[in-house]
Amino acid sequence: ALISSLLSTNGLFGLDYGSYIWRGSGLHTQLWAMFFLPLALAEIYRVIFQKNKFFLAVLFSAIVFLSNVVYGYILLLSTVLFLLLASKKEIVPILKRAALLLFLLALVASYFWLPFLLDKNYLNRSVWEAAYKYDSFGAKKILSDLFTGQIFDYGRIPSLTILFFLSLIVIVVLKRYRQAKCRFLLIFTFFWLLLYFGRPTWDGIFSILPFSQDLHLHRLIGAFHLGAIMIIGVGLSLAWQYLKKYPLKILTAAGFIFLAILAPSLIERAKFYQQNSQWKIESQKAIFSQEKEISEIKKTLKDLLPSRVYVGLPADFGDGPAYKIGSVPLYSLLPQLDIESFGYAFFALPLSTDVRLHFDNGKLEQYNLFNIRYILLHKTWTAPPFYFKMKELENYVLYEVPTTGYFDLVDVPAVFYGKKNDFYSPNSKWLFSSLPQLKQHPILEIGKEPKETFNLPTIPFSKVDEKVLLDLAPTKDATERGGILNERMETNQYWTQFFVNHDCYLMLKTNYHPGWQVSLDYQKVEPVMLAPGFIGIKVTPGVHQALFSYQPSNWRFPLLLFGIFILLILFYDYSIKHWLEGSKVVKLKNKLKQKVAFLKFLN
Repeated sequence: ALISSLLSTNGLFGLDYGSYIWRGSGLHTQLWAMFFLPLALAEIYRVIFQKNKFFLAVLFSAIVFLSNVVYGYILLLSTVLFLLLASKKEIVPILKRAALLLFLLALVASYFWLPFLLDKNYLNRSVWEAAYKYDSFGAKKILSDLFTGQIFDYGRIPSLTILFFLSLIVIVVLKRYRQAKCRFLLIFTFFWLLLYFGRPTWDGIFSILPFSQDLHLHRLIGAFHLGAIMIIGVGLSLAWQYLKKYPLKILTAAGFIFLAILAPSLIERAKFYQQNSQWKIESQKAIFSQEKEISEIKKTLKDLLPSRVYVGLPADFGDGPAYKIGSVPLYSLLPQLDIESFGYAFFALPLSTDVRLHFDNGKLEQYNLFNIRYILLHKTWTAPPFYFKMKELENYVLYEVPTTGYFDLVDVPAVFYGKKNDFYSPNSKWLFSSLPQLKQHPILEIGKEPKETFNLPTIPFSKVDEKVLLDLAPTKDATERGGILNERMETNQYWTQFFVNHDCYLMLKTNYHPGWQVSLDYQKVEPVMLAPGFIGIKVTPGVHQALFSYQPSNWRFPLLLFGIFILLILFYDYSIKHWLEGSKVVKLKNKLKQKVAFLKFLN
């Protein structure tokens, strides 16, 4: 625990506390995974080699897997590593117990991983994320960082790095690698160091490993950190066992040497955590000082017609000092106020995420496309001519831009299709073209071939370019498609009443997913995905009403109940065993008491 709190990296998302605290990355779910991963591995070892009951191993493993997919992946591959400790006689029964354990884990967590697997074609692999996140850094850089102290001691004297290599020397010199547990610890640590090298070193291997294509391999540093921390712990324990036989003077000198090695880390981390507290307090004071204005912003927006609010993106003015309260950007504050905003992509899995980050705040049609009706600008900023002032606050001014709301009527000129990894290019080009202004939204199909052509031109994602988009623009002004008469939104559903003058599509300006259910005039209809990743249905002339509602797969909740049922069965099996053991202990104690009492009586 002491060593793990002293880790320091340059934002590598490892087990250093910078991954979790306020001034760091705030990886709350990884914190749960970090805590339960060593517990899960310990229980898996007991199940496989000591034939313990499965309950705790499955429970802790499920918590790890549901907290963080990368750490779940680490857990699964680490379970396979345990097989290396088995003798030839043990391998078959151990393999059976490991397989049964993983099968039970798959059942308990099935409500999560099965939909995740089935929806993989609609999960975004962001082009905005640096390549190293998916590929890691390669052996040369990682080994260089390891030996120069960057993996354990970024920005300071490499105290923990020294302890790590000293601990390895102690383990080797004392030949503790001959012990199974120590040997596994070494295998675990260096296996994950090798995998942490990533695709630059092991591209062929990662093409074989299942589900590794969209995995953030740079986060495998967490597994290496865990192994390294335990190696340091073993090394220090062995050193203590060796030194405690010596006189107090030698023990005192060893203690001073140990503190001298750790001192730079202790001092640097104390300053780091103190700065974290200072920044938090400063931001809390800033938010408190503007609490009245924040409350007024919330009340004003809640009383208005529901639409998205824009206070800047990180790529434009969203991170400017005028749009921060303390260290907190307004685009981070609005979601906390339960206000739907168009800002930072906190949830980046929808396919349209990367495209929408190209939003151009100088184009009126893009405000309508994303239903950005309200804008907060600092009072010192000059608004574009199409902004209409609504309300002046203490530091900010609220503006309005006309939009059609969450719904619009659009035309469909073609069908674009291709792999999900090619989704970004045609849709970003579409956004830059004249088609959004003309309300021309191609249907988007994920797959090698479109499931349906709709009697429209079909164009692969890879073939979409400026010329293709120019050719799709209508040669004459489109007649009025119709209009939105009314709309209403509730949790996970949107309702609208509208009129249509000619065949077109009704588009809901939110992310497409197969879980969306749509009814048109109380009749269920099949939705399609429209550029840049929204939901649409075909409509005919007349007055209609439509209801769009999101429903998760109807078998997901039964899977959750089934997983809980499996855990309850395992718990029953576990508790019965411990109750029986407890009963035996109680009986044994009673017998001993009776014998002691009898001996006293004889004396």
